[in-house]
Amino acid sequence: MIESVETLIVGAGPTGLFLASELTRRGRQCAIVERNTAAARHSKALALMPGTMELFERAGIEAPFRNAANRVDCVRFVTPRREALISFAQIRSRYNYVSILPQWKTQALLEQHLRHVGVRVRYAHRLLTFHEIASGVEAVVETPEGVQRMRARYLAGCDGIHSTVRETARIAFKGDAYPGVALLADAYVDTPIAANEARVHLFGGGVVTMFPMGEKVRRIVVIAPREVLPESASTQWLQQRLRDAGYAGCAVVRTQWSNTFRVHRRVAERMRRGRVLLAGDAVHTHSPVGGQGMNVGLHDASNLAEHLAQVLGGAPERLLDRYEAQRLPVARAVVRRTDVLTRALLHPNPILRATRERFGPRLAAFPAIHRPLVRALSLTA
Repeated sequence: MIESVETLIVGAGPTGLFLASELTRRGRQCAIVERNTAAARHSKALALMPGTMELFERAGIEAPFRNAANRVDCVRFVTPRREALISFAQIRSRYNYVSILPQWKTQALLEQHLRHVGVRVRYAHRLLTFHEIASGVEAVVETPEGVQRMRARYLAGCDGIHSTVRETARIAFKGDAYPGVALLADAYVDTPIAANEARVHLFGGGVVTMFPMGEKVRRIVVIAPREVLPESASTQWLQQRLRDAGYAGCAVVRTQWSNTFRVHRRVAERMRRGRVLLAGDAVHTHSPVGGQGMNVGLHDASNLAEHLAQVLGGAPERLLDRYEAQRLPVARAVVRRTDVLTRALLHPNPILRATRERFGPRLAAFPAIHRPLVRALSLTA
C-alpha cells in the first residue's frame, strides 16, 4: 500500500521538526522521516538567537525554550594584549540576549510539541530515492518493516549537509572546506567567569571559545587550523588549551563529551526544484563563528511553512518561488559573513595576527563596528 501525505519532510533535526510544527499549526498535514534510529544526544549547535526566540513566540511555543536555556547577556573578546566586552542589551528585542541550549535539547522540545499535536517522528526510516509524478513526488523509504512507498504533494529536504534529497534532485552544493578540523567539548569547569558571559580568546595558536551552558557546564570550541587536533579531548588536554589561550583561574573538572568536525562553507545553487524544496543545512553550511547555522535553518522552516501552507490551501504554486527568492540571499549572506569573520580570526599571517591581537578588541568596542554585526547575528528584523 502506498501512503499519501501532503508534505513529506526528510530529516528530524531542528529545521525539519520546526517545519512540521509550523505546517501543523497552519492546519496542514505532514509526515516526518529520520534515518537515525533515535534522537541525537550530542550536537554542535548551541545558541538560539533573539530572532529565533521571536519566531518561537509567534508560534506559541517559546516558553519551554526560555525556561530551559541559559541566558547569556554578553561576550568578551580577549587577546594577549587587549579585551573588549560586547553587551547584547543593544538588541531591539524582548529577547535581547542569547539563549544557550544544546541542539539535542532544542530538538527534544520541538519533538515533544509535535507529539502533543499528534505528529510523531518516524525513526529508522531512510529515504532511498524519489521521483516526481503528476500529483507531486513518490518516495521510496526503507523502514524496519521493509521498503515503503510514499506519495506527497511536496517533499522537503531537511536532511543536512549530506542531503539525500539535494543529491537526488541534482542540486549543486558549491563551496569548500577550511583547512584542518575544529574540536568541541562539553565539560564541567570551575571558573570565575559568570554564567551569563561568553568568551572568545584569540592567541597565536588559534581561537578558543567558551560558552556557559549553566553554572558549571561549559561548551569549549577549539579552532586551530595549523594543528592536528585529537579526535576526542581529554580533561588534561582541554585544561592545557584553556591555559594557553589565557583562561586564568579555570579548571576543567570532567569532560562530558568531545568531538572533532570539519568546517565547510557551502551554499546550494537553489532551494527548489519543482515539488522538491530544501531547508537548513541541506542548503547552507558554514563556520560556527556567530552561532548562525541552526538559527538560519529554523528561519528557513518558518518561511517555507508560511508559503507552502498557502499553496496547499489553494494558492498558486508560483508563490513558492518567493521562498527561494527570500531565503537563498540570506543563506549566501550568512556564509559570506561567517567566512569573513572566520578568516579575520584565524588568518595565519604574523603581521595580521599581531595587528588583530593589538587592535581587534579596541575596534570591536566601537559601537559603529559591533552594533551592525550584533544586529545581523541576532537575526532580528
